[in-house]
Amino acid sequence: MKIVLQNLTKIFPSRNKKSGEEVVAVNDFTFTIPDGTLVGLLGPSGCGKSTLLRCMNFLEEPTGGTVAIDGVVLKNDASINDVRKEVGMVFQRFNLFPHMTVLENLMLAPLKVRGIQKAEAEATAKMYLEKVGLADKANAYPEQLSGGQQQRVAIARALCMKPKVMLFDEPTSALDPEMINEVLDVMKTLAHEGMTMVVVTHEMGFAREVGDRVIFLYEGNILEEGTPEEIFSNAKEERTKSFLSKIL
Repeated sequence: MKIVLQNLTKIFPSRNKKSGEEVVAVNDFTFTIPDGTLVGLLGPSGCGKSTLLRCMNFLEEPTGGTVAIDGVVLKNDASINDVRKEVGMVFQRFNLFPHMTVLENLMLAPLKVRGIQKAEAEATAKMYLEKVGLADKANAYPEQLSGGQQQRVAIARALCMKPKVMLFDEPTSALDPEMINEVLDVMKTLAHEGMTMVVVTHEMGFAREVGDRVIFLYEGNILEEGTPEEIFSNAKEERTKSFLSKIL
């Protein structure tokens, strides 16, 4: 499923009423993400990475420009809801329903949104729990799981909708260091299986190993983009070099 962003812009009103200065979070962003591609979005905090990701499925409505997913331009509730069925998203926080078991969390969206039968939803949920290595946690509640386990459940929940695109917003940032790899391993498996993925991440090793393209954002602009080898080994912009030198 291809994603086409054309002149995408997101401007927030000023928090300071006296200055009246607007905040340009995403500035005239044009980029195409081919089917089966993994794109890593890198950059310092506040550069617009998460805002850009949220604009891709209209969790943030762009101020200008267009987002087209699989040829469908997002512009009204009907098109947005149709596309969201095919686009999974995993956030920094797990957002699991605490009063539901893991299995119930996974079954909810397929039952309510896709309208599939309960037996099929349960079979699909168990299949994806197996995929993320948590088959034995189906009847557990979120509070009984570690942070890494909860994030893997969140990934499995998104996969239960059988999306064609997965968006990840810093999925490991809220985890303890020893739990990060278990989440990255699941994401690597998805990438190797050909899932179209856009990942906001500070995990440079992951972006370098698995990414097809890397975009470095700065102050809402694409400062530099290329293959992982081009960005990590031969960055051209001084701001990119400075950023990478501090975290590699």
